[in-house]
Amino acid sequence: MINFQPLRITSGWTIEWNTFMKTDPHPDDMADFSGSSLLHAYNRNMKRAINLEWRPEEDYDGEFILRVINLEEHYNSKTQDFDLVGDWENPHYEFCSKDRLKVVSEIEELMLQLPPYEDPRILKSRGVVDDEAEHIRIKLLETKISDEVRSEILNSDHKKLQDLLLDHTDVKREDLLFLSEHGTVKGIRNKASQKLNSKPFRN
Repeated sequence: MINFQPLRITSGWTIEWNTFMKTDPHPDDMADFSGSSLLHAYNRNMKRAINLEWRPEEDYDGEFILRVINLEEHYNSKTQDFDLVGDWENPHYEFCSKDRLKVVSEIEELMLQLPPYEDPRILKSRGVVDDEAEHIRIKLLETKISDEVRSEILNSDHKKLQDLLLDHTDVKREDLLFLSEHGTVKGIRNKASQKLNSKPFRN
């Protein structure tokens, strides 16, 4: 009889793969700790996945590695559907332990309390990235903004890019002055005006 680990699965979660056994690490039972993944579950609505591994495989001195992976929607023109692609390079959360029951508790807690993933990418439409705007957004993640990028954003009609500039730590007073008059929408103009009246930007 296969002795799978019992789990309380919260509504909305799908178990895609499961070889997580009700077995505590022991030198004689390490065959239960093999494979690239012991458990993989995902929630399409929340755009999150939970993945459990034991690393190194079948090594008694290893440990459980539990990760929460953000899932991005990518439109598939062949199927005319939306594929969920995991951002494995940047896990949302990671938990490591040799204790099986602690891992069980952590999985159940995550399934119950994880908030939905908010995709920061700039999209043309659902699942379709606006490559030009997204390239600029990634540049904005840098500590300092180049004059070239600053000019592109100020002279664009892109609401989200202008909003990101307003929230950036490197935003300048002249940026606020420009956007307070020429922002793409009223909300951007109002936000720029409010920041101009804040202490760091007063004359």
